[in-house]
Amino acid sequence: MIVRTFPLVAASVVLAAALALPVGAAPTPAATPAGQWKSPQEAWEKTCSRCHLTGVGPELRGRALPPEYIQQVVRNGMLAMPAFPHSAIDDATLNGVARLVSTSKMPKPAAKR
Repeated sequence: MIVRTFPLVAASVVLAAALALPVGAAPTPAATPAGQWKSPQEAWEKTCSRCHLTGVGPELRGRALPPEYIQQVVRNGMLAMPAFPHSAIDDATLNGVARLVSTSKMPKPAAKR
């Protein structure tokens, strides 16, 4: 018996692309002019946390990721994460967000009842 796996593989690739598209196409909340935010905390809460605290993106807190790595991924994107240009977040705010994430602690799990 001959097993035809190509249609299954092709369907899997199309499905993966379709699922990733809405994540990458998600609108960014409007920042103040020229991509400037009031604070790195505001940028984290209104943009980053929408994915990274809801299970859409990976948990970043408590991982001690280097700030330079975070900046690189934010500017250029990675896998399903879209790139955020200067018009979405200015360098000063991005540096602050990167430091905030890099030095953050993993939250304690909720108590079981």
